[in-house]
Amino acid sequence: MKHTKSFLFVLSLLLSSTLSFGQREETVLGERGWGFSGIWGGYHHQYTSYGNSDQFNRGGFFGFEFGKSLTVGWGNYRVTDPFNWQGAENQRFDFKWNTFKLGYAFLPYKAIHPVVNFDFGRGKINLSGAEDRVFVMQPSAGVDINVFRWFRLGLEGGYRFVNDNDIAAIQDTHLSGAYGQASLKFGFSWGRFHKRKSTKDYRRNDED
Repeated sequence: MKHTKSFLFVLSLLLSSTLSFGQREETVLGERGWGFSGIWGGYHHQYTSYGNSDQFNRGGFFGFEFGKSLTVGWGNYRVTDPFNWQGAENQRFDFKWNTFKLGYAFLPYKAIHPVVNFDFGRGKINLSGAEDRVFVMQPSAGVDINVFRWFRLGLEGGYRFVNDNDIAAIQDTHLSGAYGQASLKFGFSWGRFHKRKSTKDYRRNDED
């Protein structure tokens, strides 16, 4: 639990520093304003496996967009239908988790553009009435497709890391695994994408 709290504290400091000073500093990602630029929400559909069983997860999310590229929000996931763990009839398994979400879109004004995402948070597994809390991390990468200005389709691949499980019949490695994900995103992004100014623009401003 200590390492989880420390991780969240450090991450919150880094995020607040980025939003506070992004308007004044030039970084490797270029110089742009990091103002509030949009609101997005929608649904996730995952294809993955638990132990020897292929399954689907579903969930929803809501987030705030900054600088047309950075998204900060919340999400939730769960196994679409509880199933018999490893095929045993008396071992009904269910899993759900809530996450804090970070996402970054590269060249978001392009119709198809790359994105990276990182979800982390607490979850709960249930095996035949025995419950336990776990910690989940989900890094992923893929593309977003701008279908309409208010609708995007996301296609991603990632890996789910699950830790802190104490149910003897299940190992963390059984809960962790690769996944493919399709996301339906609804919302709106206002303003224009601000590209980094060229050297000529800086010279022109200095001369003026």
